[in-house]
Amino acid sequence: MYIVVSYLAYLAISLGVTVWVAQTLVRNGRVFLLDAFHGNTALADSVNHLLVVGFYLINVGYVTLALRTGATLDSARQAIELVCDKIGVVLLVLGVMHFFNLYVFNRLRKRGQDRSERDASGRQPLGPGPGWAPAGAPIGKVLD
Repeated sequence: MYIVVSYLAYLAISLGVTVWVAQTLVRNGRVFLLDAFHGNTALADSVNHLLVVGFYLINVGYVTLALRTGATLDSARQAIELVCDKIGVVLLVLGVMHFFNLYVFNRLRKRGQDRSERDASGRQPLGPGPGWAPAGAPIGKVLD
């Protein structure tokens, strides 16, 4: 009896936390992606959705694979310890996946910023851009 209750508690908590983290990524990752894709809402939302689907597939897959146990549970204490051990590992996996998604969001954002800094020929401009001179600096030839 303890094992069935442990499985149900593990699934409920693991899946609940997975959904919560995924929704946090959807809501807050959208800002990064909109910046990366220069306000292209359709593209940002599409990439956001694809990243979250991957997040769900990996985490729910892990949760279901980690459900199995060979332990025999003879007391409520053993059941609680088993559930806590499994939830702890799931939380660590979710944390790693969360930071991986943040890394992906940041890379996409930086790549979008790098593209916007390129000139029309597709080359990265050399030196500082327009407006780099201090206020009051004379405009004209630097070397006379």
